[in-house]
Amino acid sequence: MTRSVAVLLVLAGCSTSRIEPRPAPLPSASATHAATQPPTSTHVREARLIARMLARVSEARRIQPSRAIPGVVLSRAGLIARIKDHVAKEIPVEAIRHEGMVLQLLGFIPTSFDYEAAEYALLEAQLAGYYEPADGTMYLAEDLGEEEASATLAHELVHALQDSRWDLKARSKYRPGQGDQSSAVSALAEGDATSLMFDVMLARAGTSKTALDLPDDVFADQILESMQHGPGADAPAIMRASLAAPYIYGTQFVHALRRRGGWDAVDAAWDNPPVTSEQVLHLGKWETHEAAIELAPMAPPGPGWSRVDDDSYGELGTRIAFEGWLDKESARRVASGWGGDRGALMMNGDTIAFGWRVRYDAVPEGGARRAYEALATAFERRFGMARSREGSFVCFDRPTLGPLALRRRGDDLLVVAGPTKMATPSWSTAGNCAVAKGWTNAASP
Repeated sequence: MTRSVAVLLVLAGCSTSRIEPRPAPLPSASATHAATQPPTSTHVREARLIARMLARVSEARRIQPSRAIPGVVLSRAGLIARIKDHVAKEIPVEAIRHEGMVLQLLGFIPTSFDYEAAEYALLEAQLAGYYEPADGTMYLAEDLGEEEASATLAHELVHALQDSRWDLKARSKYRPGQGDQSSAVSALAEGDATSLMFDVMLARAGTSKTALDLPDDVFADQILESMQHGPGADAPAIMRASLAAPYIYGTQFVHALRRRGGWDAVDAAWDNPPVTSEQVLHLGKWETHEAAIELAPMAPPGPGWSRVDDDSYGELGTRIAFEGWLDKESARRVASGWGGDRGALMMNGDTIAFGWRVRYDAVPEGGARRAYEALATAFERRFGMARSREGSFVCFDRPTLGPLALRRRGDDLLVVAGPTKMATPSWSTAGNCAVAKGWTNAASP
């Protein structure tokens, strides 16, 4: 459900997660290495290594580069510092802070959790390198083994080819309230690069196999398994799932295209890119250009409240959120049929609440009902007997986070969390199920 991890990846130049297999790493350089400095033997070696891999990737991907790609090797701290600087220029600090609040209200991360710091820590643990569209430069971590350095170069130089042909900088620009569209772009970019990277690495290993010979479920398990170890293993599950999602589902989307029409089909997807994660998850919906149902955010729960942020999380974000309450297969099934959604964070002084509307497609019918029943059962297992249950409304008390309630209305599923008072050292409920019931009753169709 998180959008900031995905946004960080896109705006940082589609960073490579350390999910790849492990020529020698580029020679180390400091963060002050700049193109204005006179060339040295170290710079020449960097250029040659990049040029060789760029030629290999270009031939395999069948896209000609428009220019040479400069390279800089940095420490992990240096890589993260560059990403932080870029994100600070592109994304309002409130956007990341608000996202953390939503995850806290839903109970996915602790209320004492420093969400922004944890995002960067997870990236630092997983980051191997990235291509930066803003300056057209390849950045690589200095501590990579031979195979990992080669895989990272192969992956990131695909992003350079994408940039030269489809203007990755413009496509990855942060757009408030369009989180699902950003997720779709990220999935296409990462799926394209990951698929080609595996082609190149398999060829380097002397096999005639390609990425298409790897079963999708085995591939997905490999990515998720890689994130269960190392410094990032302690990150909340929702953050790890969000970081892995564009690589897993983007690659599956690209593989489905390649099996139908080779790289020409992938190029066609770039010319007419998916605009929702639903289209990424279901190739047929991309082919028929099925758009999201546009929804207005829920109104605040009462006087004195204001809406401070709202966004669409898409089918993929909805599935990842549901995984916080259901097993993966149930979450996939319950999120299927997504037609559109809009979540909104509300504030009234130091009190916050979150309202989320998910609309299911009318055909096949029953999506909202299945979601309501599955989540109500899951909430009962977690929180005990419902405090309030009436018809298609159910609500559970949470002493520190306030009420968590569901309402089904036709094809809509409404999820509300809070009101909750943010306090030090701990949060406390600022409402009850009667408040949640009145809020969902007043929500416009």
